[in-house]
Amino acid sequence: MPKSQVRRDQFGGLLKTLRLERRLTQEELAEAAGSSVRGIREMERGRVRSPQRRTVVLLADALRLAGADRDRFVALARVERQPHARTPVPDDRFTVPDDRAEVPHDRSPVPHERPAVVVPGELPAAVPDLAGRAEILERLAALAADVTAERPDAASVVVLHGPPGIGKTSLAVAAGHRLSPAFAGGQLFVDLQGASPDGPVDSAEALAGLLRSLGVPDSRVPVSPAERGGLFRTLTRDRQLLVVLDNAASEAQVRPLLPAGRGCLALVTCRRPLTGLAGAVRLPLDLLAPAAGRLLLAAIVGADRIAAEPAAADQVVKLCGRLPLAVRIAGNRLASRPQWSVGWLVDLLHDQRRRLTVLTAGDLGVRSAFEVSYRQLDPMAARVFRRASLIPGTDFEPALVAAVAGTDEETAAAALEELVEAGVLLSMGDRYQFHDLVRLYAQERLDAEEPQAGRTAAHDQMVGWLLRRTRQAGLMFEPVACRGDSPFDDDREAASWLDRESGNWLAALRDAARRGRHADVVAVTRALHWYSDANSHRHSWDEIFSLGVAAARAAGSPRDEAVLLNFLGWARYFCRDRNTDGLDALSRALELARRIGDRREEAWALTYTAAIFIRTGRGGWAVDHCRRAVGLFREIGYALGEHSAASALGGALAALGRFAEAAELHRDVLGFYVRGNGLSPTGAAVARAGAMMSLGADLAGMGRWRSAADEYARARQVFNRCGATFSEAIAIHRYGLALQALGEVDAAAEALRAALALYAALCCPWWEAQTLSALAALAGSAPGRAADARLLRQRALDRCGELDAPEVRTLRATLRRELAES
Repeated sequence: MPKSQVRRDQFGGLLKTLRLERRLTQEELAEAAGSSVRGIREMERGRVRSPQRRTVVLLADALRLAGADRDRFVALARVERQPHARTPVPDDRFTVPDDRAEVPHDRSPVPHERPAVVVPGELPAAVPDLAGRAEILERLAALAADVTAERPDAASVVVLHGPPGIGKTSLAVAAGHRLSPAFAGGQLFVDLQGASPDGPVDSAEALAGLLRSLGVPDSRVPVSPAERGGLFRTLTRDRQLLVVLDNAASEAQVRPLLPAGRGCLALVTCRRPLTGLAGAVRLPLDLLAPAAGRLLLAAIVGADRIAAEPAAADQVVKLCGRLPLAVRIAGNRLASRPQWSVGWLVDLLHDQRRRLTVLTAGDLGVRSAFEVSYRQLDPMAARVFRRASLIPGTDFEPALVAAVAGTDEETAAAALEELVEAGVLLSMGDRYQFHDLVRLYAQERLDAEEPQAGRTAAHDQMVGWLLRRTRQAGLMFEPVACRGDSPFDDDREAASWLDRESGNWLAALRDAARRGRHADVVAVTRALHWYSDANSHRHSWDEIFSLGVAAARAAGSPRDEAVLLNFLGWARYFCRDRNTDGLDALSRALELARRIGDRREEAWALTYTAAIFIRTGRGGWAVDHCRRAVGLFREIGYALGEHSAASALGGALAALGRFAEAAELHRDVLGFYVRGNGLSPTGAAVARAGAMMSLGADLAGMGRWRSAADEYARARQVFNRCGATFSEAIAIHRYGLALQALGEVDAAAEALRAALALYAALCCPWWEAQTLSALAALAGSAPGRAADARLLRQRALDRCGELDAPEVRTLRATLRRELAES
């Protein structure tokens, strides 16, 4: 046997042995080395002419050979060609020949010439006015540094994802130009047209373009997609190369286009996060911050022009939804029309019907960006997209979407996820949200594609569903006997739904009121009463119960009107500190209840009126009203009302300084609520905590400040668990006052500041004023804090604002006197 053949057999045997030791198939080794499976097979069988040096080196890399083992492997492959050798040429066309590769003995042409070393620079021109992306550019620079340093844990693929118009391509190109010095092998750019109406670019076609960019002649580009991929990986294995894959459609499209070298970085832009790409770093792009939007406008239009109308510029950014594409188009329109003021553009953008048209400049348009995604949706997803634009709130759940789209919840949820994938809907856990401009586009499609009758039916179906669900949720706070069938397991679940969907159910209630659905409005507003007790400052109860009063009157139902007038009176005095307006509503409730002989509503009107009398320093009148209310409730056998009136009576007695009598009443009331007596769990807990608060006030009146502080602390914990934020704030406030009386100044100030923060969050100016006044008193008693005390008093005076009630006038006069004396 010729010597050359022995050595070829030795190399093939060694190659096979090493492959099997590493538990690699021929396919896996070919993939790792960028060769063909046939080439590996022929080398192992000893039928290959001396393999090209580059192929051998890549095989050694794939087998992870080093030191003497690597030297022996490479040496065995160097065979002196014999004149009589007739071994067939392997099908190894897709490896790049080395400069020193031997020529075959029969002088037949090599399969292809080695491509000239090409350093591509294909990045498009970067936009000169990129704004608001400094942080993400820094992150990309850090990732690129890890890649070019060939750190083992470096991520070689980064996905920039976000909705249409968010600026993915602009950012990727700008980042590419900044990072290009680190990638000596060049920069490749491919528009994969993932959002094109004509469909995305095929991966094989994209690979052919990449190979040509790397110097492979058209005649040498393999036909097979797999072989194109293998050659691309071979060519990129030893390069430091940046590859920008713009506008990707899917993971399957992207995978074959990822370079193989450890010093390569692929930047992928896509509307989807491409979660199937293993090991990729995903960077979502957010809307521009208002300041960044203003900077972008200034860069396009000119800083002086924007500085001359800063408020109008901010409005432009807001009306563009802080979407970079929209802001850029708005800037381009201003730049091309120097005679326009920024305010003029604001006026144009305020017209929602024309906003998408205004946001068009040349071949740039927000509408067209959304159009591409919309046309790729399946029919159900497109229907959900259109119909969801009817939902009035800023966000929504699948169940509501199912109602407006006329489908089941599972189908709606799947369609919503498709819309998220398409980049036309934002996901927030189990809820979804439109971008403002996308909502306008969805409304356009709804008007264009669905008849008026269908749109009206969908709207009415949504409103009806919201009203039914709101009533069911509200009834969960009623005594158990009143709840009936409900989709909610308990009152906490119902409260969570009412809080999440408040923007939607309140809009539905307003719509029903406008359209004369009086019975629905009355039913819903009555059902929300007990929920409002535990959530007094979370919703606009004065508006809600006003709608109920008007609907009851229009429906000719005096009993419902009396009930809702009582609710309205409570909302005005307790939630809005409008005592006079509250008395007006309650006097009407009292008159109406007496006229129709409704003793229950008469008693409630007396009880609520007494609460206002206590607030305004008319304790004697309050006692009289409460005693009459207790008697009426007792006559009709309504224990819950009787104990509510008894609690108010205790407050009236305390206002007259009769604290021991008040405490006895409040202990009895607390015992009643401890027993539950049919209230919902949350309702009973809030009622117990309210009785603790009343008892604490009685103890404070008797000078038993430590006991009072303990009651307030216990009440605070209960209110906190129930989510009754306003009542929690009052408990903390009173706890702070009790500590102040005990001389625990630092702890008192801490509690008062905590109460102040809650009042401010709830927008309760009267309670803020009282708390600031108390903090001023603490500061005034401390050495060297006179200036702090003065500032706190001034803030308290400001919070009194335009409020007009006896207690407010008293505090206002006190603050002015103290400021004059300081």
